[in-house]
Amino acid sequence: MMHYIVTFMPYFKKIVIKELKKIDENLNIITEFTPEIILIETSKTQKDFTNDLLESNPIFIKHIAPASKIIPSLKTKDEVKKLLPNIVEELVSIDKGTLFSVQTRIVVGKSFELDYNSKDIEVILGEHFCEDEKRGEPFFSDKELLNNDDVNIISVFITPQNTYLGFSKAKENLNFHDNEARICSHKGKREVSRAENKLKEAISKFSLKLEGGKALDIGAAPGGWTKVLVDNGYFVIAVDPAELFDNVKCLKEVTHLKSKIEDLKFENEFDIIVNDMNLEPADSARVMVNLHKSLKKNAKCVLTVKLPFNPEKGILEAKEVLKDYYEILNIKNLFHNRQEVTMLLKKKNV
Repeated sequence: MMHYIVTFMPYFKKIVIKELKKIDENLNIITEFTPEIILIETSKTQKDFTNDLLESNPIFIKHIAPASKIIPSLKTKDEVKKLLPNIVEELVSIDKGTLFSVQTRIVVGKSFELDYNSKDIEVILGEHFCEDEKRGEPFFSDKELLNNDDVNIISVFITPQNTYLGFSKAKENLNFHDNEARICSHKGKREVSRAENKLKEAISKFSLKLEGGKALDIGAAPGGWTKVLVDNGYFVIAVDPAELFDNVKCLKEVTHLKSKIEDLKFENEFDIIVNDMNLEPADSARVMVNLHKSLKKNAKCVLTVKLPFNPEKGILEAKEVLKDYYEILNIKNLFHNRQEVTMLLKKKNV
């Protein structure tokens, strides 16, 4: 039997279980560590489970990592240094020059304290697996959003009772990062508002190439997404009746139209449109349909769809409205999303 650590937003737990059951209808939930982290068990091999997982392209599973070996949790840093590298050696295959990353998450209560932290584990294992010329090359990303599907991931998940160890490619984990708290809440990552990180993450997750040009930001206030677009070389028309922050509206690349998008018309102008408006799913989709002619040929869009009540129904409604005008390239509940998903769209030339 294979085990996996699965993370998700608690609000979407029921849908996550449906997504998992589509991969293996007989899998079992063994443990709920926290409201957003569970341990599952499947009879499928790691290869078969991974292939089916990637083919299904789940929307709401944020991160999944194999737990191929389960050991009693080590109590001290000295024990970790002495024992853990040799235990992990049994799982991994890292050749000379191979990129690898160690990802550690610790879930313990106040009654169970360790004298080491996640960073200690990552340093100890990282040094071990690149200690000589025959070893791998470490790939670091603990302060910013990065994606590299081909990096080998050594996963370490620690609870008071057990430590769960696994080895996989980053793409097999669905997301390069295993812990949103360490990445998404890192100090200094927000310039304007929390929302700007949603767009930054979408750019990274969807491997969206931003090559500059002209952009439309709908529901732009206070300007987080506008600032991200400017930083990526765009001249931005920011549409919102509300004000932008001073450090955004003063930018020479920004034109703020204090209007509702429904009152404006554009023709074949934009290289990209982004939309983070707080509307019902079908209404957000209709806004994009109305802007279809405002996009250049094959242009892409980033759209957040709010899902406060019935997530599955909301997504279906939005997809139905969009289907004749846009190709839906991907849909994900990203780390920075809350009760919503982010869609990547491509204009159909109709």
